[in-house]
Amino acid sequence: MDLILDINIQLYPVELGDKFRLVLASTLREDGYPDDGEWDPRLDSMPSRADSFEYVMYGKIYRIEGDEGAAESNTRLAAYVSFGGLLMRLQGDANNLHNFEVDNHIYQIGRASCRERV
Repeated sequence: MDLILDINIQLYPVELGDKFRLVLASTLREDGYPDDGEWDPRLDSMPSRADSFEYVMYGKIYRIEGDEGAAESNTRLAAYVSFGGLLMRLQGDANNLHNFEVDNHIYQIGRASCRERV
């Protein structure tokens, strides 16, 4: 998988070489039940996948691209997501991106795994 990701470094400072953990999820609910994309203050007290992360963004998949001339078994896809203007491109084997669909919303949650430089 290849990842290109915009991060608001004023809110979450990272530098080239920093290691971090990144999770993409369709919901933040621990039970996996889908949310409707609306903030509900009643759910604020419930456990969330975001509780153990430092950086959370909510975005929308706006484009999916594939390798037009590639053999069927080696097809690569690229999914493009906008998080309010911060962009992400995730590119890789189509089998790993089969749940990505245009106009679906996703959460990107992350945290530094260590602050040592590689």
